[in-house]
Parts: sequence; C-alpha cells; structure tokens
Amino acid sequence: MDKYRLVRDDGDDDESTTQQKSQSQLELQKDSTATTTTTTTTTMTNCEVRITQQGKPRNYISYAMKLFADKSDKVVLKAMGRAINKAVTIAEILKRKMPLHQCNVLSSVEMVDTFEPLEEGLDTVTSRRYVSCIQITLSKTIDGIDDVNDIGYQPPLPIEEMNPGDFHPALIASS
Repeated sequence: MDKYRLVRDDGDDDESTTQQKSQSQLELQKDSTATTTTTTTTTMTNCEVRITQQGKPRNYISYAMKLFADKSDKVVLKAMGRAINKAVTIAEILKRKMPLHQCNVLSSVEMVDTFEPLEEGLDTVTSRRYVSCIQITLSKTIDGIDDVNDIGYQPPLPIEEMNPGDFHPALIASS
C-alpha cells in the first residue's frame, strides 16, 4: 500500500454518526414520532462514555463516577473493536463500586476505506471490513433499563460482592 493514500475512511472517525443513525432507526421503529427520537438521542449523548484503546481506564471510571454523582441515573459505555475488553472491565469495576443494573448490546459496523493511487495507472482501491461494537448501559434504577427481559440484562451484584473500600455511601443511598 506504499503507492496509495487513504482518501475516505467511512466509519473510523464517523463512529458516532453510524451508531446514532442505527440508534435513531431503532427508536423510529419503536416510536413513530421524530420528536421523541431527537430527545432520546440528546439525553443519551450527555451521559455517554466513548472508550478507546488508548485511553486510561481510571480516567473513564472517574468520568463515569462523576456523571453518577451529578444526579445522572444512567451512563452508557460505548466501544468498538479492540476497546471492547476495556469497556467490559470498566463496567465490572463500576458495578463493584455501587449497585448498578447493566444491559449489554452487541452490534457490528461496516467500515469502508477508499485508497487513491499516488502513481498514475493504478486503480482506486476500496476496502470493506466489519468491526464489532458494544454498548453497555449502567443504571442506578431499573427504570433506566429499557427491557429487563433482554438477553443482555444483568441485575446488580449483591452487597457482599462489592469492595468495601470503594463504596460511595452517598451514591448508594440515592438509588
């Protein structure tokens, strides 16, 4: 690929648009009004943590804890590709700090890379690949979870399984 340069990369830096489009399409199927879809997407964006492979887990954990401390009942962790294992680890750490309901949704996104030749006489190359995605919804109350009968739902851990040194009594008392 030395003789090509990346011209268009649909998906890598446009991950949020793709996930929001799929989320909006899902909401449109559930709710026939466009007003509800816009409101739900805006609300979800405020309590969303996008996890990357380069970020440090403690920063994501601190940010999520700050969102919960700021009266947010629900936080959504989103990750793609190699960052999925980090998202699962962060969710498990957060669940051991406070009782949280969890709902996981797995999906995949098609990424299309278009390469333009640097030398004359070569054709444009298009590469398609699928990348796995995960969306982990953590909620202090059961109302923050859309469907408790969903296959990805997990109830909060028992108090005995939580780390006593990591308790935040103010957060637990408010749930």
